Amino acid sequence: AEIGRQALDEKAESSLTPINFQSMQDRVYEEITAGLMRGNFEPGQQVSSRKLARALGTSEMPVRNALGRLLAEHALTRNGNGTFSIPLIGKARFREVMELRALLERQATIQACGRVEAAGFSNLRKCASGLSLAIRLNRIGDYLDFNQRLKFTIYGYTPSATLRAHIRLLWLQAGPALHFLSRDLRQMRIINFHEEAIAALSSGDAEAAGEAVSND
Repeated sequence: AEIGRQALDEKAESSLTPINFQSMQDRVYEEITAGLMRGNFEPGQQVSSRKLARALGTSEMPVRNALGRLLAEHALTRNGNGTFSIPLIGKARFREVMELRALLERQATIQACGRVEAAGFSNLRKCASGLSLAIRLNRIGDYLDFNQRLKFTIYGYTPSATLRAHIRLLWLQAGPALHFLSRDLRQMRIINFHEEAIAALSSGDAEAAGEAVSND
């Protein structure tokens, strides 16, 4: 009987999938990163590991790990009391970041052209529809969300991991300021080129697609 119980215990244990702590850390990091890129945090805002852990439904340990990584990427600053804040960014620095974004994201789009498959185009069109609706309804949060999703869907098809990494770092620096620069989305209709970018990618016109994303 004892042998039988032991066999059952071993069978039950073998059917369980081990929880990978590193994957939890990565998920928390990616969630906070996405929030920074989409303007969910404000420049100068203090960031609490306790509050983030509560919002994410995790312990503080993976949150602290994520904040440490973001500090190393200059997406956060450390205060004198050991807390973290979203960096302030001046006009000149913001302009520099956006100019670099235009250059790198143009190149990433050119490289992505011809690599996007049907599922990718379906996702891009859903994001484009969400963007258009957000503009009509002046929903800034939705606009920034769909804009980030659309752009990074495109960049996911570039074969250059280095290019993707640099774009990501620039988005981390610019993201918190974008919410303040998008107060009235109705004024942004004339500077939205996401439909042109998707059309150019669909037709295989890499230069036109890159130019549309750069303009956007």
